[in-house]
Amino acid sequence: MIEIDGKSLALPDIVAVADGASVTLTAAAKERMTASQESAVATSLKRPVYGRSTGVGANRSVSLAATDGGDTHGLQLLRSHAVDAGRPLDRRTIRAMLVVRLSQLAAGASGIDPAIAEALAELINADVVPEVREFGGIGTADLQALSGTALTMLGERRPLGGGETRRFVESWATADALPFISSSALTIAQAVLAHEDLSRLLDSAAAVAALSFVAMSGNVEALSPAVAAAADTPAVAEAANLFHGLVQGSGQPARIQDPYCLRTLPQIFGSQKEELEALGSLLRRLVTAGNENPLIHGSLTDGSNDVAHHGLFQVTNLARRVDTLQLAIAAACATHLRRIDLLCDPSYTGLHPFLAEDGSGQSGVMMLEYVAAAAVGRIRANAPVSTQTVVLSLGAEEDASFASVAAAQLQSTVQALATVTAVELVCAARALRLQGRQPDEFASPTLRSMMAAGYDLPADVTDRDLRGDVEQALRLVRRN
Repeated sequence: MIEIDGKSLALPDIVAVADGASVTLTAAAKERMTASQESAVATSLKRPVYGRSTGVGANRSVSLAATDGGDTHGLQLLRSHAVDAGRPLDRRTIRAMLVVRLSQLAAGASGIDPAIAEALAELINADVVPEVREFGGIGTADLQALSGTALTMLGERRPLGGGETRRFVESWATADALPFISSSALTIAQAVLAHEDLSRLLDSAAAVAALSFVAMSGNVEALSPAVAAAADTPAVAEAANLFHGLVQGSGQPARIQDPYCLRTLPQIFGSQKEELEALGSLLRRLVTAGNENPLIHGSLTDGSNDVAHHGLFQVTNLARRVDTLQLAIAAACATHLRRIDLLCDPSYTGLHPFLAEDGSGQSGVMMLEYVAAAAVGRIRANAPVSTQTVVLSLGAEEDASFASVAAAQLQSTVQALATVTAVELVCAARALRLQGRQPDEFASPTLRSMMAAGYDLPADVTDRDLRGDVEQALRLVRRN
């Protein structure tokens, strides 16, 4: 059971809910939301409040009191904003979105009725997952995804998989419509899941790269403490120390100076870890930031209650952080491919070309290079989105962060990078086995563990279908 208090929410807890864990709202969170709701009501009696007493977007100057004979505008808003298109997203991503939004509401800056948040928690615990499709958000709040969620809670839209509808709320007041949907919860959730998957994957990729280093008799001088001390960032220094510990005592180097794909391991992995940490820091802030528009702030008790209309919902920093991480990953791809290439080269391993059984023209792992290159093509195609822009809603919205596109691309990048890492593991493990190396030769528990995992792959080196090897290696690099 994951407690949602609106003050802190660990990224692994979001993953846990995505994978099926239940949630509960703390008493303090409910009290905070109640106070926020009371403050919003009082403020709206004194001044116009966007989405409560006015329309939204280009309709922001329209007074609801002049056009609405009853409290129906909120429901109309949800229905009109729920349209999306493309393929349905997976249930894991949507559950992550739901808990992120619940956490944001619990921060107490939206003015929403706490009963809506409690119904959202019930939706999560009942494992009723709204159907959300891929095209809708542009980085200015995931309006379509959250409007569709509201319709699912109202029993108007079937959940993912086409199950029976169920009502979690009986009605939806206008005052609670915009406060529910004004969030980038889906974008943040996708970035969180990608971040957590990538955290594990980069650890596996580093261990696999170390296996390749050993198989090619790399020169450990490039990873020495002296190099770490001279590194340009702490992350690169940490990576140098990591790799030095992984491969220390692996044998005599074959060259005075290695190819870049071995010599620059600290820079390659250090830069990725550095950008990953920066993204994680931002995400930990966003899941409890309560960047609602309008932002309910102050206290009704002392008369400081007010609202602030702002643009924090345009998560430009998230788009930029994801883009920077994407660049670091894409930059590393050349060295991933080069290590795979050199593992197939007899002059670097002392083995037959393509790690084949013999030198009679067998293809061995030749085609795995193509598989890895295809995956790298996907990564490189996930270009930065921060420079994109668009003008919408009769000119009322003249820019967009497209963070939603960036987060979806990061998820795609993680999947492709896992394939590249798996291919390298298949090749490195085969090379080490053919060289007669054993896991117990090495001092590093991490290297021994990854080497043993690689040795669990099929030992047959005759030409055969290697799809199963890659699939098994994928499970290994994602698990470790």
